[in-house]
Amino acid sequence: MKVVWFLVGLMLAAAPAYGRYWADGPMMVRSQAPLKSLVLSPIFRPARYTQGDLIADAAIYAASIWAVDEEYVMDYYTIQYRFSLQWSPSDRWQLGASIASHTTDDAHLDQLSLSFHKLFGIDQNGRAEVPKHRSYLEIPKADLLIEDFSGHAIGRQLELSVGYSLYRHQRHDLSTTLVLAYEDDTNPRSGGGWDGSVQLDYQYAWRSNTAYLMGAMAWTDGDALFGFELETSSWHWGLGYRRQFADRHQVLLEYNAAEGILPDLGQFAKPVHEINLGYRYQVRNLALEGVIMQNFKYPDNSADVALVAKIRYKF
Repeated sequence: MKVVWFLVGLMLAAAPAYGRYWADGPMMVRSQAPLKSLVLSPIFRPARYTQGDLIADAAIYAASIWAVDEEYVMDYYTIQYRFSLQWSPSDRWQLGASIASHTTDDAHLDQLSLSFHKLFGIDQNGRAEVPKHRSYLEIPKADLLIEDFSGHAIGRQLELSVGYSLYRHQRHDLSTTLVLAYEDDTNPRSGGGWDGSVQLDYQYAWRSNTAYLMGAMAWTDGDALFGFELETSSWHWGLGYRRQFADRHQVLLEYNAAEGILPDLGQFAKPVHEINLGYRYQVRNLALEGVIMQNFKYPDNSADVALVAKIRYKF
């Protein structure tokens, strides 16, 4: 650990000092809902580009899945590791690449989730009545029962993106992004492994505040998941707000929603609604982010709670 902190210190010392707010922009975090995380799910992306920017980020996601419907029971953890690059050859274009590994490693979040629900008076939805830290998936309609599957790979993804700035004037920015992704055969869905999306991102900035909107359409080449037919396309939308306070600190709040993609399986036919609350600390060319992701409205089609830790570095 001392070596890690020493290397981080060297990076900071050797790097040039950029403008205080180079890390302005959405959190760009991925949904950890059981189904959304197995297909390409559009995220908030920058609406404004700066020529010459080359930014790398590494993120780890830890999610607790607790989805109980009269048609299924899902109780397990997921961990996702992701590394991404973004390069803006001009203030009009941005190219991106991302690789990720998704597993059912034990995240030990059950007690945190129980305490969070208790603190805010949220119903436990039966979670307190089962053992902690189990891996359990049951879908009677599909004759599916899987237990003790902690540590299994559930997908590796390669993603490429091309963004173009459509409009840029004073406080207003609008961009569009095309994304192509490939899921390997460790993903439990059947059919093809290719996904794609097209989206619009808009932001309005004033003083120390920024509001932003996202609308997207995604497509999947997959045929079925858990034995049920997948919708081949889905709409995604969201809105966010970012507030700068002090020199190096930002808080961010984002709302994301997406159409359901399994029309024949309980709440997975309904839209997924998620709230993300994040904090960003920036020093020179390094930005550190922490995010908590929480579902609402339909609790049994998304992650009960997810935590994200991300480090971003501007070369």
